[in-house]
Amino acid sequence: MNALLSIADFLVHVLFTLYVYALIIRMLLGLTRADFYNPFSQSILTLTSPALRPLHKWIPNAGRVDTAALLLMVAVKFAELALRGLLVGRAVDAGTLLLAAVFGVIDLALNLYIFAIIALVAISWLAPHLHGQNNPFVSVLHSITAPLLHPARRMIPRVGMFDFSTSAVLLALFCAKIFLHSL
Repeated sequence: MNALLSIADFLVHVLFTLYVYALIIRMLLGLTRADFYNPFSQSILTLTSPALRPLHKWIPNAGRVDTAALLLMVAVKFAELALRGLLVGRAVDAGTLLLAAVFGVIDLALNLYIFAIIALVAISWLAPHLHGQNNPFVSVLHSITAPLLHPARRMIPRVGMFDFSTSAVLLALFCAKIFLHSL
C-alpha cells in the first residue's frame, strides 16, 4: 500500500472512531443520567445531534437506551470498515462487516471505560483538586464510570488510601476485551 493510501486509511479510522466514541459517550450520558447542561456534555450533544435528530423521529428509545445512537454507532463503524476495505482493495461481505462493526463498537465502549477509569485514577493522584465534581470533564467521567465502580466499591473495601476496586474493574474490562477478541 502506498503512503497516500496508508494516510487515507489512518484518517478514515481516526475520524470514524472519534465519532463513534462521541456517540458512545452520548448514550452513556443518557444511561447514567449525567448532567446534560455540563459544558462537556453540551459539546458531545452539539457534535452528535445533527446525525441523531432525524433518527430520533423514527427510532424510539428502549427505556433509557438511545437506540438511534446505538444503531448509528454500528452504522458508522460499518461504513468505516467498508471504506477501509475499499481503500486497501479488500471486499468483504455485508454480514461479516456487520458482525465486525458490532464487535468493534463493543471494543470501543470497553476502551472508553478503561480510559475513563485510568483518567480518574490519574486525576486523583496527580491533580486531586480536579477530582471534585466541579470540573465538567471530571464530572462526566464520574457519571459514566459510576455504574461500574460503585458495585465494585461495595464488594472491595478500601485498604488505607488505596482503592483496589478500580483495579478489579480494570481487570474485568481487560478480560472482557480478551474474550471479545477471541470471538
